[in-house]
Amino acid sequence: MIKRKDIIYKIIILFLLIVIGLLNVYYNVDMKETTIYNPVNSEIKSVKSMKNNLSKKKSILFNKKIVYISRHDGTIANFRNVAELLSFDVTIMEPDYDFEKKPNCYEKDHCKSFVNTICSEYDFVVISDIIPDSYIYLTNFCKAKVILEITNRFDLFVEEDDLEDFYQIFGKAVTEYKNVVVVENNPYEVYHACIKGVFVPNYYLIRPVGYAPPEVLKKAHKEKHDEIAIIKHSEQDEAIGIPELKKNHVKFKKLKHRYGGPLVLATYKAVVMLPYQVSIMKMMENFRYGVAMLVPTERLFREMVEDFPEYSFTEKDLLEVENALTYYVEWFNEEFKDLFVYFDKWEDLPEIIENTDFDSIKEKGKEYMERYEEKAINMWAQVFGIVPPKNMIQNTEPLCDFEGEFFNYQE
Repeated sequence: MIKRKDIIYKIIILFLLIVIGLLNVYYNVDMKETTIYNPVNSEIKSVKSMKNNLSKKKSILFNKKIVYISRHDGTIANFRNVAELLSFDVTIMEPDYDFEKKPNCYEKDHCKSFVNTICSEYDFVVISDIIPDSYIYLTNFCKAKVILEITNRFDLFVEEDDLEDFYQIFGKAVTEYKNVVVVENNPYEVYHACIKGVFVPNYYLIRPVGYAPPEVLKKAHKEKHDEIAIIKHSEQDEAIGIPELKKNHVKFKKLKHRYGGPLVLATYKAVVMLPYQVSIMKMMENFRYGVAMLVPTERLFREMVEDFPEYSFTEKDLLEVENALTYYVEWFNEEFKDLFVYFDKWEDLPEIIENTDFDSIKEKGKEYMERYEEKAINMWAQVFGIVPPKNMIQNTEPLCDFEGEFFNYQE
């Protein structure tokens, strides 16, 4: 005869299993390598303990819990290195719902339950790459600190019908919410918010620390090429760069879009870079691993963009704004003027290549990254409250002349 106590235990266990099953159905949970459930229908790609393997780096004791939400391998790799250098643990969460869509939980309770779970579990919630992924954290109470790391246009993938609502929510968050901190990884992002009518008064500018992903560092490349290289990143490389190199009898190697990483590029004298974005993370990567870069001057860049319809540059409006290329396009920023080799005419390239000490340029890049790493890690320490916030940029008025009415600013 079965004892009553055994029956009660079995009923309790069965009840708990049913409850867990119902929660999984309700939240669309995908349990992978993690102990936290994910009602946003986001696949948790990995949860790893980040240990400080860089023995020569100064570590800082930090016992807060951090979740990093991003869809971009480059930003994830960069933050892993930040975590490693600061000796803290981080959980990586990569949403798997469509870029243009809200998470599944939004239809249930606007993700209030999920946000409460995450913000109770973690001290810091860092959202990077696709900033609209932060929407649920800005529209629901979150007791954790929310870090918005803007590495791309902040309104990327927001549907046209949702833009005004997003601008209002984002604008209110960055001006009124004390738990929200903004970090941009290049100088253009806050300016872009401005021309959309959103004023970001306080923020950090923290560029990538430039470590390449481990998979591209496995193979050593000790060979040396007595030529320059050009990579087919965009239309202008094929339509302008390669024909001009041939025309001017420059010895070069055309590399595929997936060329193998900075160690491959470092084996060449230099690499021709025709800007297609205001900033790319691989620029800092190249500095770190000793890649010299040949870049057109601002004058030649303007000429190519204006004269060649096939020239692809995402923010062409900047050409109409005084000093905008110098301020907001990293290729012409004063910060890097001694690290690039500029050419003002294609015809000048043979002489420039002949007379430039590229080994010296490569060393300058490496030395810069050693110094910048220390600065960047110190600023991240400020973001996380480890040290006082002395490098926060504070603006009392917008960076741009916006013709309309700001969503979160009045003169």
